[in-house]
Amino acid sequence: MKIELIDKIRVLGSSLKILYVEDNSDIQDQVYKMLQNFFVQIDVASDGEEAFKMYNSTEYDLVLTDIEMPKMDGIELSRKIIEQKPEQNIFIISAHKNPDQLLKLMDIGVSGLILKPIDLQYFINKISRKIKEIYANKMMKLHYAKIQQQLKDTNKTHKEIQKKDSLTSVYNYKYLLEEINNDKNKVAILLNVNSFKHINEYYSLNHGDHLLFQLASIITNVSKLYKWRVFRISGDEFLLLYDDENKKCSDVHRDALKLVDIIQKSKFNIIGVKDINIDVRVSYASSKTRLLEELSIALDYGRKCALSVMGYNESIKFNKDITNIVEIKSILRDAIQNDKIIPVYQPILMLNNEVKYEVLMRIDYKGTLLTPDKFLDIAKQYNYYNEISEILIFKALEKMAKCDKAFSINISYLDIRDSAFVDRLEKKVLECKVEDRVVFEIIESDILDDMHIVYDFITRFKEKNVRIAIDDFGSGYSNFAYIIKLNPDYIKIDGSLIENLLEDKKIFILVKSIIDLAHNIGVQVIAEFISTHELYNALQELGVDAMQGYYLGKPNRKLQQVNIKDWL
Repeated sequence: MKIELIDKIRVLGSSLKILYVEDNSDIQDQVYKMLQNFFVQIDVASDGEEAFKMYNSTEYDLVLTDIEMPKMDGIELSRKIIEQKPEQNIFIISAHKNPDQLLKLMDIGVSGLILKPIDLQYFINKISRKIKEIYANKMMKLHYAKIQQQLKDTNKTHKEIQKKDSLTSVYNYKYLLEEINNDKNKVAILLNVNSFKHINEYYSLNHGDHLLFQLASIITNVSKLYKWRVFRISGDEFLLLYDDENKKCSDVHRDALKLVDIIQKSKFNIIGVKDINIDVRVSYASSKTRLLEELSIALDYGRKCALSVMGYNESIKFNKDITNIVEIKSILRDAIQNDKIIPVYQPILMLNNEVKYEVLMRIDYKGTLLTPDKFLDIAKQYNYYNEISEILIFKALEKMAKCDKAFSINISYLDIRDSAFVDRLEKKVLECKVEDRVVFEIIESDILDDMHIVYDFITRFKEKNVRIAIDDFGSGYSNFAYIIKLNPDYIKIDGSLIENLLEDKKIFILVKSIIDLAHNIGVQVIAEFISTHELYNALQELGVDAMQGYYLGKPNRKLQQVNIKDWL
């Protein structure tokens, strides 16, 4: 049972009002005590008639009701409630799975069924998503009401409203571009919320939106002191444009420090959660024509150096790392837009002399193929990774459909956690009819990010006859217990172990143990980074099932026609 999930339900449930209906006093007492672990506001009724009266006098976020009760049963109660309020969330708690009753409940529109006796883990899994949904809807209604009230109070004209951001009610990005599209000097501060995605992921997007609304209100109040106009330019970024175009950098730096201090001392509240703190990072710049670019460069440099405030100057413009980031982002955008994501293929020699191929990524940049060490980290940091990964994988599957070779394709945790991508991937594999020839390689360290998601992915594709390899085995946790649970077809021993196999006796013993243990549980072993004839011979004697490395073949845009005798 995940403690984090229980804590999350408690946080969200603390602001929800629950109506629980049960005629059996013993069951009522037992379930009520369980509900108190998650909810603060719980009303209890002993039959449907009493419950309906209570429902008409109080607004409830969730109704939990038994079916068979005197005076009015749970089916009739649900029907009456949903007639009044179609969006009401109702869960039926019952010891029976009567098909006729279930059909009636489905027709009425109840949210779900919870079987008696209630298992705590089952209950948590059943309601957790619905609780988050209810909570998010409350946040959305609250946020919408505040925006409407703010617009009403300000009494703005239609033209003024068009300049406003619909989420935060500060000025929008379009209006900012209109204001800075001139030859005058502009002075501004750019503010970014650190790790804002964690708020969205843990609570919901609606909660994140409401927090941004509160942040915008704080910045707007501060603006009265410093005479700047506030613009929201992207998800969690705000730009503060000074009215004074000749503002001194020393004064701007002081203002930026004060702004960071005010925000980080502020307490943010969302329904059910109080005293949330956020961290921000800001940059500032003064420019006539390159304001946004200079602010962005300074913010990136501040992030890299772990500075909360960073002003733009010419020395950081030419900082090698920052220039590299800007250049690589440009290369990634160009590669996506102009079909420059290139698959290359490195041969894998199997024990029976069959040759398979691992698919590796390159980017065509001015005729040179860039390797992933030049761009992959930046792609992940700036949200290009999933797109370039999908392009590569789908190109490889389409290539497989046109030949009879087996390919091994790398799949990362970033790919696996994207459920929409996984759906597209399964569809593509089946469309190309390559499920019996493709191997998906998952890096060992990625498995530890979320074993449950990875296990579900592996199970899903193994059912389609896709084979699975665990890559870089020996670089991380290296526990055979989870290898047994995941049941892969192959493990690939980490290259750092293979490189030092002949120089370090302990590594030699470790590699031999990995091979023997893998074979004992029916898993084949692949050794990569084979760079010499001596390594090839040593690993043959240790009994590996396949080998890969520059000694056997380098990555190539074409499928190399390999002569086994040339290797030997």
